Amino acid sequence: MQRWKTILYNTALCFNCLLLFLLLFYNSIAVPAWVQVLGRMHPLIIHFPIVLLLLYVIWQIWIYNKLEDVQLAKSTGELLLLAAAASAAITALMGVLLSKESGYDADALAWHKWTGSGLAFVSFAWYLLRNRITHSKAITLVLAITVCITLIITGELGSAITRGEDYLLAPVLPKQQAQQVAFDDAVVFTNMVEPILKEKCVGCHNSKKAKGELLMETTAQLLKGGKDGALWNTSNPSLSLLLKRVHLPLEEEKHMPPKGKPQLTDEEIMILNLWIQSGASFTTKVATLPANDSLRNIAATMFTSDVAEVYDFAAASDKTIAGLTNNNRVITPIAEGSPALTVDFYNSGFYNQKALQELQELKEQIVYINLSKMPVQDDDITLLSQFANLRELNISFTPITGKNLAVLSKLPKLKELSLAGTKVNAKDVQVLATSASLKKIFLWNTGITDDALKLIAKANSSIHFETGFNGDTVIMKLNAPILQNEETVILDSLPLQLKHYVNGTTIRYTLDGKDPDSLQSPIYKQGMYLKQNGILKAKAFKPGWISSDVTQAYFYKNTFTPDVATLVTPADDSYKGDGAKTIIDHIKSDNNFRNGKWLGYHGTLMNTLLHFQKPVQVQNITISSLVDIGGYIFPPLSIEVWGGNTEGSLKLLGRLTPKQPTMSAPGYLQGYDINFTPATLQYIKLKVQSVPKLPVWHPGKGDKAWFFTDEVFIN
Repeated sequence: MQRWKTILYNTALCFNCLLLFLLLFYNSIAVPAWVQVLGRMHPLIIHFPIVLLLLYVIWQIWIYNKLEDVQLAKSTGELLLLAAAASAAITALMGVLLSKESGYDADALAWHKWTGSGLAFVSFAWYLLRNRITHSKAITLVLAITVCITLIITGELGSAITRGEDYLLAPVLPKQQAQQVAFDDAVVFTNMVEPILKEKCVGCHNSKKAKGELLMETTAQLLKGGKDGALWNTSNPSLSLLLKRVHLPLEEEKHMPPKGKPQLTDEEIMILNLWIQSGASFTTKVATLPANDSLRNIAATMFTSDVAEVYDFAAASDKTIAGLTNNNRVITPIAEGSPALTVDFYNSGFYNQKALQELQELKEQIVYINLSKMPVQDDDITLLSQFANLRELNISFTPITGKNLAVLSKLPKLKELSLAGTKVNAKDVQVLATSASLKKIFLWNTGITDDALKLIAKANSSIHFETGFNGDTVIMKLNAPILQNEETVILDSLPLQLKHYVNGTTIRYTLDGKDPDSLQSPIYKQGMYLKQNGILKAKAFKPGWISSDVTQAYFYKNTFTPDVATLVTPADDSYKGDGAKTIIDHIKSDNNFRNGKWLGYHGTLMNTLLHFQKPVQVQNITISSLVDIGGYIFPPLSIEVWGGNTEGSLKLLGRLTPKQPTMSAPGYLQGYDINFTPATLQYIKLKVQSVPKLPVWHPGKGDKAWFFTDEVFIN
């Protein structure tokens, strides 16, 4: 044991001296590449001094005095402390070498460097003074506590550099609840893209640790990029550095996030892809995206249409509310159990300013006031400005002139204001443009022109002005016909149900995939039945109106349903629907591939066996599928149909090579028909090969494509 003590003592002394030298001449030292390798071993051995120091503290406080063999207790303790001091010096020395690499925040690094080095010096000093310290329990306890606290601080500073602030103490710190965002309020970057970057990227690209000289904490830093250039190229998204790094194989050194770090999910990659393709705007709201936009469809699964607001004020007493409620002024909670109150005024003959003044007792709890058609005067507006928690105010069709509207712009939480049917003018409304909270102002029947509102909107583009509709000289467009069929699977025949709510409208349709025209396409009449596969397209026409958009639906005919379906190759675990039953249950899915009703195959072969108890004569098979290019879901590379009367004697009946897309497009449902010479069969095997590599024009080029199916129809 003495030999080991000598080796450890000399090691600790040598490395502490070298550590002190490096610290004194830190700014003058240049670290060559081969020495950097030693520095990068810092994270590998950092646990040794931590464990050894903690073991020594436990040994001295709880074990040392309980052993009968005093010499063994002392010798073992000394060996532990010496090993801890030596490993602490080596670890601190490697840390100093590592700190000479670029990309770290100087302030954060300095604190970690000095606390770590201090720990090494204190450990060695403890060993040198061990004989004096051991005899005093008080000094031993104070020193042990100091070392433990320094260990925690050093660890927290180190984890802040590598994994972000508060990483070590995060489990015991108060958790911040993610703020719920309504669909209408969600911003694509702020609420969809930025959370991904913060969780998966900012840990390595922050002000404390800027790998590749890239910072990702602010929009300005994102636009600036790093030493390898800009993060994205909106004119050619596939060349974007961010997407290239994400799509590199996991084993590649430049793959992001690095191997061993939490990786991006398929959905997160898709969000980044679609955001860059759409122009990488930092301000675009989800609600302004086109109805069929893939990014909007993803957002629909992330945000609700109505988020219940959480109020931070106390509820008023029931007695106070009851005392202020009467037939002309009704006060009610906005929801059961909520402290927020709404106030509705009735019977204009009984309204006066006093009725508004009396509500001051509840000014903290009132969030909505309805004064529509009440004889409200301009002086009353000043009273209304005292309701600091007011979210909505309706003073439409009142006698106000607008001269005191400016005071309402100071309400910190006012979102909606109705001024419809009042005498306000553009100048009065302009003062509201300074409001930071207003989102919507209703101004119909006020005489304020659209041109005037456009000028006002420049001062605050977040305010939406509702002015109603004036269609005296406008040729209106018909809305698309409504398809009332809930089922799209034809087992025998299926009545076609189309409807339009505008009288005198003619609905024309086609079943061959062409768009209907106003002259040649057949007219829809009640009592029509569908009996075959086909793409229904319907369009509404009426003289004096613009024809509607096309309503489209794919109808599938199914004559024979297999008795047994077997997935020879199982679907991907993320998209396995209801197993083999999925493709023979006659339940069609929609464009949402995350709804649990699709079977998904990722660059692999779908091999499915269908069995009939009795032979059936088959000449057509249709495979229902989904194509969503932004979601990496492509038509299959090939489809083969095999059949026979025994499982071991199957022959190739038909083969289809679907046309592949050449550019991005909105998602759509697609049926693939394979026709062949009629054959009597008991067994049918389907082999569907998904695309093994996405094309070069796709942002995910080189990745595997997905194939999705929800139904197989046999005729």
